[in-house]
Amino acid sequence: MVLGQAEYRRFTAIYKVHQYVRTHLEILAMNHYQACIILLSILFLITSTSGLPTPDEWRTTAYGHFSSLTKEDVDPFISTLITYNQSKGMVVVLVDRDGYCWYSYGTLTTKDDDSPDNRTLFDIGSVSKVMTGLLMADGEIRGEYNLTAPVNTWLPDQYHLNGEGQTITGADLATHRSGLPVTPEVFALTDPAATGADQLEESMRHYQTMTADETYQWLANTTLYSPPGYEYLYSNLGGAVAGDSIARAAGVPYPQLFEERIAIPLDMTSTGASWTIEDLNRRATGYRGYEYPADEAHLIRFNEFWTATGGIHSNADDMAVFLAAQLGLIETPLVDAIAMTHTPRFTAYTGPPLLEQGIFWDILHNRDGTIIIKKPGETNAHQAVIAFNPTMGAGVVILSNTATVGGTHVEGQAIALLERMQVKKQNQKSV
Repeated sequence: MVLGQAEYRRFTAIYKVHQYVRTHLEILAMNHYQACIILLSILFLITSTSGLPTPDEWRTTAYGHFSSLTKEDVDPFISTLITYNQSKGMVVVLVDRDGYCWYSYGTLTTKDDDSPDNRTLFDIGSVSKVMTGLLMADGEIRGEYNLTAPVNTWLPDQYHLNGEGQTITGADLATHRSGLPVTPEVFALTDPAATGADQLEESMRHYQTMTADETYQWLANTTLYSPPGYEYLYSNLGGAVAGDSIARAAGVPYPQLFEERIAIPLDMTSTGASWTIEDLNRRATGYRGYEYPADEAHLIRFNEFWTATGGIHSNADDMAVFLAAQLGLIETPLVDAIAMTHTPRFTAYTGPPLLEQGIFWDILHNRDGTIIIKKPGETNAHQAVIAFNPTMGAGVVILSNTATVGGTHVEGQAIALLERMQVKKQNQKSV
């Protein structure tokens, strides 16, 4: 029998599922909720792989066909942030199984005044971590990396992490259980005469200036906050070490690895782990909403070591594609790695609501049994969030040109929009 293209893709998908399950039996032995997420990923592989569009095809054909909410539905959730000066400007991206759309709010300015809102670039902050996690999962599938192995496996001897006899693994880094601090102590050393906003930016500037050598030298003389694998302690430093370890395992610099294994396969042509002059001209002017008045933020470009934890930039069009990949709506060689990143590995909070950790993803359990997989991010200048409900097949990305650092974050609006989609869908079914 000769298989047609669609049948061949389905056969390949089922075979991949078989291999995936076979090599991850320990995951299926976890609790009921974790098993459900694996099964959802498997269903996406089996039912959604035949005839899927490429990222470029999806971007071209799906735009304007998002159907779960109208702009009038979205406006009340977003406009208030502009009205009450919690953001000067935002772009909201919405994706469902029918397509995607984007809406802009407030004022967005760039050096290139001709940039349309869907092309305008934003810092995505810690959303960078889920892309780093995707590289880690992809590296494991390729046989280059092992999430359960000591990170020291891929670090030079002079960079070995001091775990006091206990090893820090890639999984520890990806679930924030490494015991590493948020950042090195030097980040907290600021000029006492500076204002709060200036102090914060002075602290964040270390993401641009502190090298890998300096960071590992500091780590060699630092005691972990807790034993590896013991408790949840969010760490930007852990995200940077994770990116450094997978880049060393692959044998190429992190920006190159990101470009070759995520940006190019997903056709994310405006997303990068380093800035060009053209990128800077399209970057949204950022504002410091963490102190009145919300004046213009300084440009802080994360260096190669720190980029993996918060230095990637993107735009509405590319984040729509990345979200479509998470929902299984497009054809991509990263499908197995994506499913792996969504797998719960640790319970961060017992709730309610229950919050688990995937590979840098936050997995929030709703009362109705569905889940929201999400990741917020923020720099000194911008905010970003990606959130999606895999059962509903819908998601949200919000990009804001204003940082608040401890204040209102657009994550709340993204979750509220997902909940609104779910309520609307339930109401439509009951009619």
